[in-house]
Amino acid sequence: MAFPKDFLFGTANADHQVEAHDPGCEDVWDVWERCQGLTARGRATDFWNRYEEDIAAAAGLGCKLFRFSVAWARVETAEGKFDPAALAHYRRVAECIRGHGMKVMLTLHHFVWPVWLERDCGGMIGEKFPDLFARYADHVAAALGDLIDYWITFNEPSQLTFGYIKPWWQSRYYMPPGLPRGADVDAEAEAVGRLIPGLFRAHARARVAIHARSPGAKVGVNPMMTGFPTWLQMLMDWGACHRGLSEALFKFTRSGALVSEKSNVDLVIGGVTAENQTGFEMSDPYLRTGKAVLVAADFDGVGIGSLTGRKVGVIAIGNQPVAWDRDLPRECGKKIFSNYDTARAALLDGTVAAVYGDAYFLLPQGLDATADLRLLATGLTDEAYVVVAPHGHWSLLKRVNRAVAAFQDERAETMEREESPATKAVAKRAERPVSLHEVWHGGEDNSHEVLESRDVRRVRRRGKIRIGIRTDAPGGWQKGAGEGLEMKLARRIAYEIFHDEKCVEIVPIEPSHRLKNVVAKRGWLNWAWRFWGTTTMIANANWWYLGTSGRLPEELCPAEAVGAQDFVGLDYYWGLPTWKLGKFRMLEEAAHGRFLHAPVWPKGLFHALKRFHRWFPEQELFIVENGSVPVANGISRTDYLRSHVAEVERAIQQGVPVKGYNFWSITSNREWGHAFDPNTDFGLYFVDLDKDPELARQATAEVAVYREMIGKVES
Repeated sequence: MAFPKDFLFGTANADHQVEAHDPGCEDVWDVWERCQGLTARGRATDFWNRYEEDIAAAAGLGCKLFRFSVAWARVETAEGKFDPAALAHYRRVAECIRGHGMKVMLTLHHFVWPVWLERDCGGMIGEKFPDLFARYADHVAAALGDLIDYWITFNEPSQLTFGYIKPWWQSRYYMPPGLPRGADVDAEAEAVGRLIPGLFRAHARARVAIHARSPGAKVGVNPMMTGFPTWLQMLMDWGACHRGLSEALFKFTRSGALVSEKSNVDLVIGGVTAENQTGFEMSDPYLRTGKAVLVAADFDGVGIGSLTGRKVGVIAIGNQPVAWDRDLPRECGKKIFSNYDTARAALLDGTVAAVYGDAYFLLPQGLDATADLRLLATGLTDEAYVVVAPHGHWSLLKRVNRAVAAFQDERAETMEREESPATKAVAKRAERPVSLHEVWHGGEDNSHEVLESRDVRRVRRRGKIRIGIRTDAPGGWQKGAGEGLEMKLARRIAYEIFHDEKCVEIVPIEPSHRLKNVVAKRGWLNWAWRFWGTTTMIANANWWYLGTSGRLPEELCPAEAVGAQDFVGLDYYWGLPTWKLGKFRMLEEAAHGRFLHAPVWPKGLFHALKRFHRWFPEQELFIVENGSVPVANGISRTDYLRSHVAEVERAIQQGVPVKGYNFWSITSNREWGHAFDPNTDFGLYFVDLDKDPELARQATAEVAVYREMIGKVES
């Protein structure tokens, strides 16, 4: 079957992910990336200046729809102060899209809002937010409303709850603004209880303002849909419609782990990055470092490119296999090692020309052979090291965080006299993550008020804390001299708990087994706990359309928002059928930006389209976003694209009025604070954001595939 002749294939991007950072009009994500120690957007893809190139590329594919977003922070630089130059720029973008024969879909709020709104007006949970948002929408509609075919008020409003909810298995809030440190589950419930009706009011009032400027405008939203079996989705929808039960379950599942898991050690300190956080509980970061390349002092090359054609030792631990594929030349040979000691020995005897790995472990403190080795390249990544505990150790982790803060201060005092130049160069201070409220207004740190939970009582009864440190940790291996940072932190943790730094038992662990030492046999109970809490309270993105269809209680969805939409939009990426619900942790991987492990289930998109057609039989549907990284859960992006478009085709065959489909995204982009690598690259056109100063657009294999699909539209 060919797609109907009026079907709109398109593509998309978003302002913060593609426009270069402008210090004069920062948004909340710019501040969030700094205060959380995340990857800043930097130049991004420089879409602000190169929009014509990307729009022309989309038109060259045959697209008939292009979605972009307006940066509220650029348009309204202070409360009530609108920048006509910024509005004129976005008008030129819309005119360019129209000039290439495409319709325009514009987003007003794509996860970002101005700093002044959060700092001075309470952000999205402030009383003034709905009217401030409507005023902003009115100014945009006045400036370019005659060019816009479809309006999106809020991108994925369901995801915005993550700025106010920090599940007990997460070490930080997923997005801004975050609540102040020490905020309890009641504070989270109250914040979400203000956020949801505020979003509904803001959307409804913005729609009124847009219609006043352009009576025929089509306004909607695009909630993120997670594919779940129909029976489970119906159960979640029923729970969402009963607020009392919903809030009780929310608080119940947020209050802590069902089981305090026991493992071989209480904690592990040993080069574990915050990227591994779904499987365990983690502390605040105690160190920042990154990937680097170590060579012999007399190595004759310069830069990473000089490794082409040579053999490089790589360490098969943690995230390094993904990293070396990204950072090293494809033409170099690789020899895999299980630890840094043997890799360095191979470098010194000439077996390999270089060793790639974590800078902090490559050239550790006290290494006798320092004069014979040097770092060829550093700063290839920016990573945070954390302390790891099994689930259920929330009270212990609070004490660890206090120890981390003291360790940071002590290290700052002793660094000059106790650490080698190499250590100081690659072992940097890691800032403590804070909420945006704490950034601007400070906040009382009540972390000293920690209850004696069973995990701490168990450690106290033993009389010592058991901490695993990897055998190749700096300062802890036989050929090294002095005491490494991990050992110093371990002693500081013991002092925090016992007021005696000698009350610690160090357990040597093999680098490749460091996380196995914190795996507990009863972990499946916590998995079930997390599954229930997450699916019923967070992952249920249907609450937006439950509201606009009149199914939610009025205190969540005010009457003015019921029916306030002109089309049904949705985003769909991942899902799990009934027989794969046991792999729910794969969805958590995706939530944390590790999309290589995200679960692919195309049929979930079909179910979502059928469901919303039943709910809104008279309205057109748009897949506002759908896309993949190069490989997700073993599925190539080409196969992902073909299989999901096939489900759209199937829905149309069964009478669902699907109007359009946007592939996310036209180019590589900055993925919300995550490092740029294959885990986070959704672009049809690849842009090497970190290494290519020209930011050249390179067509991927999916460009031809998508062009072929678009050619199936009836002429």
